[in-house]
Amino acid sequence: MKKLLVIIICFCLVFILVSCCNKITPNEPYDMNDGVVLGEYKEMEFTICSYNIKGGEATIESVTKIKDNIESVSADIAGLQEVDNMSKRTGKKDFLSIFKNNSYLNNVTYFALDLQNFGDTYGLAEVSKTKFDKIHSFKLPYPYNYEKPAVEKRIIIRSLVTINGIQIAFYNTHLSYEEVTMDNGTSLRKAQFDYILELLNSDPSKYKVITGDFNVLNFSEYDTLLANGFKITNNSNKIYNTYRSDDSSFKAIDNIIYSDNLQLIFSDMLEDNCSDHNMLYAKFKTLK
Repeated sequence: MKKLLVIIICFCLVFILVSCCNKITPNEPYDMNDGVVLGEYKEMEFTICSYNIKGGEATIESVTKIKDNIESVSADIAGLQEVDNMSKRTGKKDFLSIFKNNSYLNNVTYFALDLQNFGDTYGLAEVSKTKFDKIHSFKLPYPYNYEKPAVEKRIIIRSLVTINGIQIAFYNTHLSYEEVTMDNGTSLRKAQFDYILELLNSDPSKYKVITGDFNVLNFSEYDTLLANGFKITNNSNKIYNTYRSDDSSFKAIDNIIYSDNLQLIFSDMLEDNCSDHNMLYAKFKTLK
């Protein structure tokens, strides 16, 4: 009888555990060729921004200032991280309407994830002066079979967007800060970088840019991409300490990564207290 009771209790505990947690499922197959336009070469310049807008503490005033900062550098497209759009913890404010209604960057895409134990969502956004040709999001590697509150789920957005007559593949992401490992012993962020490289290698687009808060501890974490033909704007030769808070010893965690057929014309950081991150931006020119 005792043995039966123990079995029933164990079964109930397992049932409760499974029902309270979301199972991590793989990405659905996706055709990376869909929407890609490979036109004739044209020299073209464009400006990119990456901005973590401090999810959970954003306000209408701070996001309006963030919009103004992005516009001040004549950005063509920007990747935003920690976007609490219409979330309960930011008072159900529609922050993205600031771009849709009051900016030339009025083409907006947004992908949100559940915040476990908060009953809320937050995620990533992209704002562009031209319409998106195609938009898709991919789940990044996660170290467990079921979602755990101690480790957030992460995604990456891939958009095709035509700027000044040339289509680019624009990616935006926010990698994990947790120092945990996958089953094979690989660090979680290394697994996420490996997956991003797989995406980039499968992408037939000619020009590729990736913005994001990468939560790296040093620049060597980019080696996976650097060894495969990609370059980073924020690097050991030109460091931008974009993270404004004091809870991390390495502050150059935001970056703009680009394919080697793009030439970096200039890059800079705009300092402002409207977020706990400063805006990173860069101007590029297409090469053959």
